Amino acid sequence: MKKLIYLIVLMPMLSWAQVPTLQQEFAGATEYNQGQLVQLIGVIPADKMSWRSSEDVRSVSEVIAHIAGTNYMFGSFLGTPLPEGVDWQSMEKTLTKKEDLLKAINDSFAFINKASAAVEKDDLLTQVELPFGTFTKRAIMGIAGGHCSEHKGQLIAYARFMEIQPPWSGME
Repeated sequence: MKKLIYLIVLMPMLSWAQVPTLQQEFAGATEYNQGQLVQLIGVIPADKMSWRSSEDVRSVSEVIAHIAGTNYMFGSFLGTPLPEGVDWQSMEKTLTKKEDLLKAINDSFAFINKASAAVEKDDLLTQVELPFGTFTKRAIMGIAGGHCSEHKGQLIAYARFMEIQPPWSGME
């Protein structure tokens, strides 16, 4: 009997609980990545933005600009038009200064979160043709998150090569 009373009383309360949408969870994950990237960029000296581990890989600035550029690319494939003046394909070659890279990272994350928030629940399974295959808008969000994490890891490795500790790691 107690269990029945609890169910009768608690069931309406449980219906008030809000389950986050995929778009909200995506925004939370991208904000986490953004925070770590901003911290990491903050501790890398401006004169190290051109550093690269070898000639055949992206420099620090190119990796940061690549993340920003692809955030814009993925956001545009979610259906949000690019902001005026944004050319995501040229960012790796045009953004080299630390302050410009920080602005680009922050602006690109704001854009992709805006783009994902604008995707209606019924539109998550819409197929979109990307340069490397056809994916649902839901999958594009997953690919975007994975892409960012991949290159954040690359920047962590670069920082360690330069004897810079990621601020959040606590490991010497």
